Amino acid sequence: MAGVAGIQGIDSVGICVTDLARSVAFYRQLGFEELRRDGRGCTLRAGNARLLLFETRHGQPRAQTRGFALVLNAPGLDHLNLLVRDVDRVHADLSALGVAFSRPPINESWGARVALLKDPDGNNLCLLERREGG
Repeated sequence: MAGVAGIQGIDSVGICVTDLARSVAFYRQLGFEELRRDGRGCTLRAGNARLLLFETRHGQPRAQTRGFALVLNAPGLDHLNLLVRDVDRVHADLSALGVAFSRPPINESWGARVALLKDPDGNNLCLLERREGG
């Protein structure tokens, strides 16, 4: 059954960051291109994925800590899965650029090969390659 609101998909994900320039540089390393920057933040795109990064104006921001165990985390946005064609190649390329990973690529039982990393503010990211049946 189609949704009453007519939702067609997710347009973008907003991420509050502590240092806009640092976060933009990080996501550009991952392959995102900058589309627009204004007084509110910066919109980035990779394929059909869009991120809106905006800098907190909170005087003493306190980051949420989230692990990769999913079910042990507090409610809220938990992680971003970034779809890639070849997770091993992307992992190797990013590692060569100095990007640190929490876990190198592994095959998951649910039909994907994934590598885990965190952005500069500790947000969980998953580079995900769909496998047959996944």
